[in-house]
Amino acid sequence: MFTYKSISKILFLVTLIPSVQAQTAFSYLQSGIQKAEIGDFESAIIDLKKSIEIDPQNAFTYYNLGTIKGKGLGDMNGAIIAFTKAIKLNPRYSLAYNNRGIAKKNLGDFTGASADYSKAIEIKPDYDIAHYNRGIAKKNLGDYKGAFADYTNAIKINPNNALAYNNRANLNYELLEYKFAISDYTKAIEIDRKYLDPYNNRGTLMNSLGKYDEAVSDFTQAIQIEPESPLAYYNRGSVRSKGLADTKRAIDDFNKSIELDPNHYQSYNNRGNAKKYLGNINPAIEDFDQAIDINPNYGIAYYNRGVAKQELGDNRGACFDYQKAIDFANEGLRQWVQMQIKGWCSERIED
Repeated sequence: MFTYKSISKILFLVTLIPSVQAQTAFSYLQSGIQKAEIGDFESAIIDLKKSIEIDPQNAFTYYNLGTIKGKGLGDMNGAIIAFTKAIKLNPRYSLAYNNRGIAKKNLGDFTGASADYSKAIEIKPDYDIAHYNRGIAKKNLGDYKGAFADYTNAIKINPNNALAYNNRANLNYELLEYKFAISDYTKAIEIDRKYLDPYNNRGTLMNSLGKYDEAVSDFTQAIQIEPESPLAYYNRGSVRSKGLADTKRAIDDFNKSIELDPNHYQSYNNRGNAKKYLGNINPAIEDFDQAIDINPNYGIAYYNRGVAKQELGDNRGACFDYQKAIDFANEGLRQWVQMQIKGWCSERIED
């Protein structure tokens, strides 16, 4: 993650810069950081550039310029330029390597990001955040073994790194090591009770294991932490709908998810399924319509709408949707739909 250097951490520079000109450069630097901390990023950049005009050899100023461009404005290319300048002025600037790696990662350059994190670790072997970040890059490069090792090293260096526990748990989840995944999610929660991700992730795992009450408990905790999280409501609604057959409360959760995010097409789809389960076919079709309007490539919504149309006797409309589901679904769903409707559509349409 990008981090600003706090003002208290840089005040020592004043004693190292005796000239009035240098103090002016520092004043602009200090002002820029203060403005960034209150979210005035454009003004912050103006001040930092003035500081650089006065003192172009200060790597710390370029570092903060890169951080503000990346974290504040989302200008990853501009951030990389600034971090590169900081590194040129101070080749052992581990923070600059780490943050340049983050900017490269955000641009999809995981190989370049991993190289920067490795350089940061070479300079500072106990830099747990760099180990954690390199783990993310390696995971995206398909190097699960390397990612696991980096998350584990981050934890060894800093046993309170909840992010590393959560991400290592995600790896274990993908590798079907459910016991270890649950253990790591739980540890992340013990470290930081307000950390939303491990509640959502552990809840998802519990749901997949058929432990529906535990899943609902995790998603409810996530909602208490972040009441404006559409994902947590969607997840809880999905468990209530499919796992517990608590359909009416599931619909309440999907309603809340949609209220928070009107473009959450998955909630429309699952609310449609819940309505269909209650026998409300036409309202269900309206929800599937909405899901498809938001995401025209959402194969499962086409399939669900096809089922609803079939229940209404609209065989032609159902077959149209089944074909759309085959066109847009992932391979597993595509094969399943093809197997379900094999020969059915041609027979019904001909009738």
